[in-house]
Amino acid sequence: MSAAARVPAALAEIWERHHAAVLEQVATVEQALLALMRGELDDELRTRAAREAHKLAGSLGTFGLASASERSRELELLLGGACAPDATELPRLSELLVAVRDEVGAVLPSTPAPAPSAPPVEGGHLLIVEDDLGLAERLAAEAARRGVGAALAASPAAARELIARRRPAGVLLDLTFEDGTDDAYALLSELTGAEPPVPVLVATMRDTLVDRVEVVRRGGRGFVSKALPAPQAIDQALTLIEHASAPETTLLAVDDDAAVLDAVQALLAPHGMRVVTLDDPLRFWSELDRVRPDVILLDVDMPGVTGVELCRVLRNDARWATVPVLVLTARRDPASIEAIFAAGADDHLAKPVIPGELVTRVRNRVERLALHRALAETDGLTGVQNRQASTQALERLLRLAERYEQPLALATIDLDRFKQVNDEHGHAAGDAVLRRFGALLLESFRGEDVAGRWGGEEFIVGMYGMSGDNARERLGELLAAFERERFDGADGAAFGVTFSAGAACYPDDGPHLAALYDVADAMLYRAKAAGRARICVAGASAIS
Repeated sequence: MSAAARVPAALAEIWERHHAAVLEQVATVEQALLALMRGELDDELRTRAAREAHKLAGSLGTFGLASASERSRELELLLGGACAPDATELPRLSELLVAVRDEVGAVLPSTPAPAPSAPPVEGGHLLIVEDDLGLAERLAAEAARRGVGAALAASPAAARELIARRRPAGVLLDLTFEDGTDDAYALLSELTGAEPPVPVLVATMRDTLVDRVEVVRRGGRGFVSKALPAPQAIDQALTLIEHASAPETTLLAVDDDAAVLDAVQALLAPHGMRVVTLDDPLRFWSELDRVRPDVILLDVDMPGVTGVELCRVLRNDARWATVPVLVLTARRDPASIEAIFAAGADDHLAKPVIPGELVTRVRNRVERLALHRALAETDGLTGVQNRQASTQALERLLRLAERYEQPLALATIDLDRFKQVNDEHGHAAGDAVLRRFGALLLESFRGEDVAGRWGGEEFIVGMYGMSGDNARERLGELLAAFERERFDGADGAAFGVTFSAGAACYPDDGPHLAALYDVADAMLYRAKAAGRARICVAGASAIS
């Protein structure tokens, strides 16, 4: 194997770009050693040489030159100590420098061959890998009803042929085929190991810990039971695609070493991350407001201000107190690691950067942040969005409706005589009613629709592209389904619950959310006044 092969393929271009600068850093250290040999080494040159050795220790290891990185670290320690090195240390310093220079010089820059381009992705395209043709067709039909194209493959081999022609946005993968599970697991590994990874949801009749662990090991995003109705299974698959195609995560990387910054950018960009780099830590605060990152990566040792100090500044400001912060450090002593976490950092990575570790740790923080946001936006009892999150989602839908000149129906829903349910059957029964109604909302409305709980037994639904007649039909279907539900009463007897609803439509009933809500609420009041289980749509003379 040639020396050049030691540079990871993803970083070959970065190494080519920074090779000359690395040689200059080595030359600065050599200049300091020559001055030491002549007895002319001053503090300024010694400090500069120690700084360049520190950068070499961090960047060379990232480029795969582990031995040169360790020797650079020793050079940094010898040059950057409290006292200047003396003539007795010169042989060791010279030995280290020659070894670093030889290794850096041996790894010549070479432009890598362009990587083969991945098959094109079609927006929203779902690949269903399932040998039960009836089930696969039901899933595909449900996806089509939501406006999502779906391709069917009866085996992992057939799936590979389809993927080679058209890369899917997400995959719903059965694990069990006539020849066993091995090839399905192999396909799972291939998909999640692609650049960028293809999100995979595993469909199975089994739900064992062994299966779950194996799927997680291979990068699967979750399980869906094959016993679920098609609408719920497709809901989960579309949620997977939505998360995968969500606006890219923005990471702000702060390091005074341009080579490290470029390496971080090259490693993270293929994983759907927008990396903004900053080599001057003193500009951090102004850049923070401009970039508004989702994740921050800070080097510890920087001139002017340290990464630990920047982390403390972040944690003292309410706007940035919860943003995940990862810290890069070449220090491994317990006191330094303790200082990093005491400043409020979420994690630390050792320099030199190990590519796989960087990607995994950043991705873990991003996914955990997304989970926390989802929990903060979801009503814990019903599973639909809470008032704040649904209001923001409705505002986004309204802007889309305005931009593309599409209608938007807004409905307010109130469960009839819900206080009576709590009084007669207890709050546990009332919670069961709310929980089931939330599930019905999620089953009944499309992925682009909005369903939220605004408090108590009051819910709101936004239906993009729906006219008043369409909204009445959809709400009528929801009401019929809810009326069929039965709940266990306090006396053991089953009982049912109904709801009333009012709806308004953009643009006919108002230009903004507040106006639409007022009209829908007035229609709800009119529906409740007419009796239980009524639906009243603005502009219609009749009440359903």
